[in-house]
Amino acid sequence: MTTERRRRVGLVGCGEVAGYGHLPALLRAERLELVGVCDLSTDRLAAAPAPAGVARCTSLDEMPDLDALVITSPAGAHAQNVRWAARRGVPVLCEKPIAVDEATSVAMVEQMEAASIPLWVAFNYRFSPVAQRIHDLVATGAVGEVRALRMVFLWDLHGAFQDRVAQKGVNQRRVGRMLEGGPLVDCGVHQIDLARWWLGSDLQVDHATGVWFDEIDGVDAPEHVTTHLSGGGARVLVDVSFAYGHRSPSRLPTFTYEVIGTDGVIRYRREERDFVLIDSDGLHDLGWAHEKSFEGMYADLAAALHGEEHALPTGRDGLAATRLALEATARAVAAR
Repeated sequence: MTTERRRRVGLVGCGEVAGYGHLPALLRAERLELVGVCDLSTDRLAAAPAPAGVARCTSLDEMPDLDALVITSPAGAHAQNVRWAARRGVPVLCEKPIAVDEATSVAMVEQMEAASIPLWVAFNYRFSPVAQRIHDLVATGAVGEVRALRMVFLWDLHGAFQDRVAQKGVNQRRVGRMLEGGPLVDCGVHQIDLARWWLGSDLQVDHATGVWFDEIDGVDAPEHVTTHLSGGGARVLVDVSFAYGHRSPSRLPTFTYEVIGTDGVIRYRREERDFVLIDSDGLHDLGWAHEKSFEGMYADLAAALHGEEHALPTGRDGLAATRLALEATARAVAAR
């Protein structure tokens, strides 16, 4: 009896999302082995939650042999990381957005396709039991024909201030995400991707508006974007904010999905821990869960690297969601 070889994975970009999400999930994945982490910052490298024996590199060229590269660096560095992987024939799981402009996104996808190397996008919301249950309910006609999706994430991105209680300093994480395109490009791509996946359809932007709260040097994007899209016989509302209570010492985020069909409604409300189906038979509790799952995503990465069936979103999925987010944000800016 042969023992299955664990697939060797490296990660580049040891920032906050890697620290709380990717690295812990990778280390818990039974069929994957974290063999290297990479970051330009020696401080971030030293702080990365990786055990002894994992290589800590300041350049990808220092990485051990890999079966896959996970890219969690800032979006502006994704393209150069993908180029490195394409030259070496290494499959990639890349954080969203795949890039901060359409031309770079297209080039990344085409480069990996030309090399016949998989490029997957880390839309980890797809792997939550919530998103998967909605997908299955929609596919089996539990709410009839979907006519509307309402997807709302009103978030302050940890507030405007470095110390939100004392209201001092600048929250650089919020500034960084605004520099990467603002709430719809940085975060709303998750909702756009889910809408495409649940409806089984491409979408188009019908309308977009934005709201500006603070002036941030080098940023044109609004801090709150509302866009209306359509496709698959449905209208889709995506409402995303980085400025919801951003100057308050308290937090009150709002995260909801509503799938409205001809025969019923699916409703998910994170803060209320509420996930229900409402149909002609009444109200059905679907069992609350968190809206995203790094563990589920890495289970599928392991399956993909072992040549098994998986549901990882492709580079083309990432390109489609990013393109829509960029267009909607541009329309909001033009309408200012």
